[in-house]
Amino acid sequence: MADHTLYDTTAPSDGSLALAHQKILRLKQSGVFQNITGDINNLAGNPTPITVQREVYGTKGRQSQDIIGYNFAPTFAVEGVRDPVTKLLVAGQAWLVDLLDAAFSEGEDNKREFQWFDALDDRLPAFQGTFSVAVADLNTGYADKGGWTFTLTNDGVVQRITSPIAGDGTPILESATPSGQTTGDLIVVRGYGLASTVSATIDTQSVAEIRIVDDNAVVLLIPATVSGSAPIIVTNAEGASNSLAYTAA
Repeated sequence: MADHTLYDTTAPSDGSLALAHQKILRLKQSGVFQNITGDINNLAGNPTPITVQREVYGTKGRQSQDIIGYNFAPTFAVEGVRDPVTKLLVAGQAWLVDLLDAAFSEGEDNKREFQWFDALDDRLPAFQGTFSVAVADLNTGYADKGGWTFTLTNDGVVQRITSPIAGDGTPILESATPSGQTTGDLIVVRGYGLASTVSATIDTQSVAEIRIVDDNAVVLLIPATVSGSAPIIVTNAEGASNSLAYTAA
């Protein structure tokens, strides 16, 4: 059964025009995929098939095509929301500042990693890849509003992935931050199905202090003697999660 948490917790920004709520777009920031759907409009994947010619057996001279992959050029629009006092973009749109910076950078600095997938049905295709970023000013139709239209161009292969909302109710772990913490430090583990966490282990040692934030985050205290490679496992009422790699100091 699909986990609809990402859909249920997607919140529109103050400047949203028309949200594509049933498509999730996530941008990797500091090693973690961040859901930015609440701030974007008109998300489209724009796939183009990559084909090779082949001759049809038994009909010499007549050719057909095989699809061997896809190029993608996702597009979406973002309206900027400014703090009324500082006039800067609001803190919740820090990712937008980074994306605008990427659009006017070169080489690897111009690239960012994205995921997009259906917010409700885990059977539908989900994708992940690295993309170069281009931007143009958005015509909002209002004199007091501004925004941007982004176009992404895949840099290499875009992977077809298991939908991040797929699951059987057990926790799905995606990230643990900050990295390199040590005994007695707190780390934030992010993923899905974490609201009903009953126990956790780090490097097979039981975690004594667990602070549930919400269904997508839980705070864990690193047990004594943990160091080096320290995989994390979180258990809820449905069972144990995947093992998430973590390296402690």
